[in-house]
Amino acid sequence: MSHHSLLPPEVDGAIRSFLRRHKRGLRRGCVVAGLSVLLLVVVAAWGLFRGAGLVKDWMAERVPGIRLPIEWERPLGDAALAQLRGQTRFVTDRRVLDPLKGLAAPLFATLPSSSDPYTLLVTESKEVNALALPGGTIILHRGLLERTRTAEEVQGVLAHEMAHIQLRHGVLQLARSIGLDLVTRQLQGGESRVLDALVRDSGQLLDLKFSREHERAADDSGWESLVKGQVDPQGMVSFLAGLNATMEAGPAPAIPFLSTHPAPQERMDRLRQKVAALGQRDFRSFSAEFEALQAGLAVTPEKPREGPLAN
Repeated sequence: MSHHSLLPPEVDGAIRSFLRRHKRGLRRGCVVAGLSVLLLVVVAAWGLFRGAGLVKDWMAERVPGIRLPIEWERPLGDAALAQLRGQTRFVTDRRVLDPLKGLAAPLFATLPSSSDPYTLLVTESKEVNALALPGGTIILHRGLLERTRTAEEVQGVLAHEMAHIQLRHGVLQLARSIGLDLVTRQLQGGESRVLDALVRDSGQLLDLKFSREHERAADDSGWESLVKGQVDPQGMVSFLAGLNATMEAGPAPAIPFLSTHPAPQERMDRLRQKVAALGQRDFRSFSAEFEALQAGLAVTPEKPREGPLAN
């Protein structure tokens, strides 16, 4: 017994005797306690991570849609377009671009007179895909245009992409992907830091996957533009149905358009119901513009992939 103990001799002795008798059990208890603490730390860390994700989604749903100025959209779209220009070549032949503008004209005519003009671009990519960039740039890949079978299918795609731009879906999805980082920059440095963060990550706009809610909204808004422009909206349905049929037929190359613009059966059924509810209507014919577009694609040679990308 240590002569430095402040306990009475009988108490000190009893404690030492207890420790000798229960040494193994106490060691086991220490191990269990240590593992319990470790488990608590892991659970707490997971809770913080999960909570941060929930807060990120909550903030992205509410803050960006209200506080992101509309004038930021053009710089974001331009930044994403600059990145795309470094990855692929663009069609510059007027025999392709002019008929495409003719197909888009009735849709553009439905926009408010105060709207900024839209820009139509066509890439040399053989992918079946289309992009809608904030600020009003619609990009169609050559592979998509070559796959369309009617003027109305091209116009259906255009109307859908226009709707994504009008409803600000691209910038909202980008803000959601940045999430808490976006909010933090708002608190730290104001709007300039937020815009810098968005421009830095603008490349994400090139392969955003829209939510089911965004797809429904784009369908509805695009549908209204088609009907208002006297364009048969059946083309919107037939194009998606054709892509789905290709994917269901068996092994085939991936169709990026269905990845970024998913078309599940529920969405297809909804569009078909809208067709049935529309009834008999007189729509304009744009077959001359479509035939000119396909002829232009047929005579416009694809640029070689070798060498630097220049337009």
